[in-house]
Amino acid sequence: LKINTGMNRLGVAVAEVPRALQLLQTAQIAQITLMTHFASAEEHDGVREQLQRFEQATAGLQLPRNLANSAALLRHTSTHADWVRPGIMLYGASPFDDQGAAELGLRPVMTLASEIIAIQQLAAGDAVGYSASFRASQPMRVGIVACGYADGYPRHASTGTPVLVAGQRTQLLGRVSMDMLCVDLSYLQQVEVGSGVTLWGAGLPVEVVATSAGTVSYELLCALAQRVPVTEVGSA
Repeated sequence: LKINTGMNRLGVAVAEVPRALQLLQTAQIAQITLMTHFASAEEHDGVREQLQRFEQATAGLQLPRNLANSAALLRHTSTHADWVRPGIMLYGASPFDDQGAAELGLRPVMTLASEIIAIQQLAAGDAVGYSASFRASQPMRVGIVACGYADGYPRHASTGTPVLVAGQRTQLLGRVSMDMLCVDLSYLQQVEVGSGVTLWGAGLPVEVVATSAGTVSYELLCALAQRVPVTEVGSA
């Protein structure tokens, strides 16, 4: 029985809980669990009001409770109740802006990887990509990566978004294309066509990429296109 305590998305109003519960009990439902969803659990005081409404609405009811999403599970022990609902943390990503996954003891379970498929030598003044949104201020080496917005990489990611090439951190240059994006190879060692690229995941937290791209890690993890080959690797 989902109770709307302030998210105002789904769930019955607090005043409707007795009637809804009566209907379920009359229908002889075998197991009834009371639940709600927090709108601001990532904030340090973000569950207080909703938790109070939930406790008032369910006072005296001896039924299992299900409250905590990832942020509440990690930050608000008072919400743990009988069941918890970890979401983003199952991907090894942090639900917080002020704490990274590593600080929380989380490890990424999804790595979006590709490779360098071409290398361009630019002279000072040469542009990169559509609309010439990046222009080289000096001679530089640019790598072309086989990944673009049709694969789920954010089109709105701008110059400076971090990328790993052969385990070395560098940055995106210019506009993201449908099937390709460009990265700065100017100061990287031993990079050639075929060198591995990590767009997010192992060695490059998805929330770091999301923040740089002006979005949230949830969007990146959900946006992976069906055309992207997926390899499942079992844990040891």
